[in-house]
Amino acid sequence: MDRKGEDATQSKSFRVTKQCLAFILDNWLVIGFGVAAALGYAFPHVAARGGIIKSEYSILYGAIGLIFLINGAQLSPEKLREHALNWRLHIVVQGINLILIPVIQLSGVSSGNIDASILVASNVVMTRNSGGDEAAAIIEVVIGNVVGSFISPFLIYGFLPSDPVFKSLRPATPDTLGPLYVSVLKQLGLSVLLPLAVGQGVRWAFPKQTSWVLKTFYLAKFCSVLLILVAWSTFSGAFETGALTELPKSSIIFNVFINVAEYLLFTIICYYIAYPPRGFTALLNGCIAESRIGSHLPATLRRAVTVKRMPRELVIAVCFCGAAKTTSIGIPLAAAMWSKLDNFTISSIQVPVLLYTVEQVFIAQFLTILFKRWLQRSKKQATDVESLQTDDVGEHGMAATSPDSLPDTK
Repeated sequence: MDRKGEDATQSKSFRVTKQCLAFILDNWLVIGFGVAAALGYAFPHVAARGGIIKSEYSILYGAIGLIFLINGAQLSPEKLREHALNWRLHIVVQGINLILIPVIQLSGVSSGNIDASILVASNVVMTRNSGGDEAAAIIEVVIGNVVGSFISPFLIYGFLPSDPVFKSLRPATPDTLGPLYVSVLKQLGLSVLLPLAVGQGVRWAFPKQTSWVLKTFYLAKFCSVLLILVAWSTFSGAFETGALTELPKSSIIFNVFINVAEYLLFTIICYYIAYPPRGFTALLNGCIAESRIGSHLPATLRRAVTVKRMPRELVIAVCFCGAAKTTSIGIPLAAAMWSKLDNFTISSIQVPVLLYTVEQVFIAQFLTILFKRWLQRSKKQATDVESLQTDDVGEHGMAATSPDSLPDTK
């Protein structure tokens, strides 16, 4: 009995240990952000701007450059061409990113309980483990990063109220945007566009070797490790300058709760724009593409105004592209746009990007599960339909060749 009880105890301990390890492996990115926050709090001077590792160069250029170098190497040229010409995908994602989300966020800027600099952030993406179209997601990241970098200063300058308290937060006036764009282009060119182009060139020149290196050394996972380094640098800067401790409590609390609400709201909006209900598409198409006027439109234009559902893999990419933000571009963009301000103000501007990224990682763990099940259910239904059709064909074939169905030759 003692022997059996001991075996049962060991078996239970093994199961618990296995479950703990599985939990850590499934949520290692979340845990990594927690470790980054702890290190930033304990040793802020190591990874802060001007600190021991000179993070304004080693991380903002080195780590982020590696992220986009790997992303460029992952991009299939065929997928790149396919999604580069997918204008409907671009309109949906960039319209949500650069028009819809800024309009929604505009309403909170004038509140007296929110610190002005805490609302500055930029849009980007992250999707990999949901079963969606990763190539489409990366394409939208590139477009969003480049276009958003040019549009963001105009959005910020236009959205910030004319009240004197906001004057110091304006990145530039309309007649002095030239030097600002030079700074932004330099930052993005060296840390994003150049590594991305090099990655594409390496993949084009050595496709088999590149695929082997990516799979053998798990470089896709390494991108997430690099993102943790970016978070570590941002946490360090926030703690070093006191941005997280000296900012108004109402600003931090507002961001923590509003980020969750905004991320879920933006995800729902992205989902229904990319995958509208069938009744809605039928109603809208009946009023536009299939109406009397629509029937006389040229075929290309009529196809353009036809509302239809995207494939589910693209829907998942749209949801993560439209709703997600990340530190990989938000942090260097903020540093470039407000490079002449003091470190405390720059860290204050970067805090919401960091908070949103950390919170979206937590929420994305659950969304990934939901999207995977949604995609698997669709594939299972398609498989069941094909199976039924095969069975029907087989039954009809058997009926056609059965003795009863043969003609009487007597």
